[in-house]
Amino acid sequence: MASETRMPALFPALSERPVGLSPERAAQHQRARLQGAMVEAVARHGYAETTVRELATLAGVSKSTFYNHFDTKQDCFLSTFDAIIDRLTEAVAAAYAEPDELREKMTAGLTVFMRLAVDHPEVASLVAVESLTLGPTGVAYRERASERFVQMMDLSLVGAAGAERLPPQTTRALVAGVRAIAYWRLRAGTQAELPELVDPLIEWALGYLRPPGELTERAAAAAAEPAPEPPPREDGLPGWEEPPDSQRSRRALTQRQRIVRAAAQVATEKGYDALTIPGISSAAGISNQTFYEQFEGKREAFIAAFEELVTETIAVTTAAVVGAGDRVESLGVGIRAMLESIAGSEMFARIGFFELPVAGPQALDRGDAILNAFTAFLTPGAAQSELTRELPAVVREAIGGGLFGVLQNELHRGRRDALPELAPEITRLALAPLEAR
Repeated sequence: MASETRMPALFPALSERPVGLSPERAAQHQRARLQGAMVEAVARHGYAETTVRELATLAGVSKSTFYNHFDTKQDCFLSTFDAIIDRLTEAVAAAYAEPDELREKMTAGLTVFMRLAVDHPEVASLVAVESLTLGPTGVAYRERASERFVQMMDLSLVGAAGAERLPPQTTRALVAGVRAIAYWRLRAGTQAELPELVDPLIEWALGYLRPPGELTERAAAAAAEPAPEPPPREDGLPGWEEPPDSQRSRRALTQRQRIVRAAAQVATEKGYDALTIPGISSAAGISNQTFYEQFEGKREAFIAAFEELVTETIAVTTAAVVGAGDRVESLGVGIRAMLESIAGSEMFARIGFFELPVAGPQALDRGDAILNAFTAFLTPGAAQSELTRELPAVVREAIGGGLFGVLQNELHRGRRDALPELAPEITRLALAPLEAR
């Protein structure tokens, strides 16, 4: 059961102005107040709308003092992110070190993590939610932070599992899954329930210490084989790599489709922040007026591109599952097909795993809906008739979030082409909890 002890504040009160400090201590206090100001400002209206002037005002310092400590707003945000992770890692490690038994150690450590979200949701949101809006830069910091928790969990699980080290994707998926659970509750404002979710999440994590069952291994063996060649496009449309203003695109695509593909191509090349309506219009070979006849703004065109790319990936995955028949191997075939599809699309990999959150809450909502659709894939149904174990909803969510985290880490490390090689292990991560053993 989660402790009811409230976590102490991580930053000094913004109204606190201590006197009599040495110049070095005064500078440290100013820096900490600016970090606290970042937490408060981001909680009010998000990172994108936060300004240096606001941060200086909240912290009670001048703008010139701000620039004595930080080069940019982003520098301040990332410094604040690191300060939170440092404190959280220390607290988790201290709680983790006290009990002797593995379940108790993991429960103590995870409870500290959950208490941060309950006691200081604005702090937890900066780390779990707002960091996503920095795109690839934010992902790099999140991955670096996750690595510390991955190593902590890996060492403990290796000791419990014996001499053989668990696959690195296992501990990474566990950490990413827990992070995803906190993310969704923070976004929904239901973080108060997080301590109640510790026990089922610990049960999920410990389940991977047991060898996968026969059914899971059958699916994993199927995932080790190349997926069937996807059927040719029935619509006859050019691929996404075709320039939207080419003669072929002009003949085959509507103006709306050309705009959508132009948004995807520019965002892949330059990132969402550099996406502009003139840039989209130029790539699509249309006027700005024509753009506004189809879309309200760049965000809407960008999200439309993401949705079309996702739809194509889902279609490839579904076709592979259906083609493999109503048997457990079909799930391994589907996972392999999905990973091959992602590996073959730099555009989808960049937009779906890095750039989408930069477009704001509306884009995050669409991304969450897509991941929820994948989570539904983990509910026993026709194609999973042999996998009958019912899982708590939070565990299904954690599996989906964990798998997304594993794939994002691989993409962040530049290993997109190698994603299909992970298909057997991804299959085990997804299906082993579903098999009654």
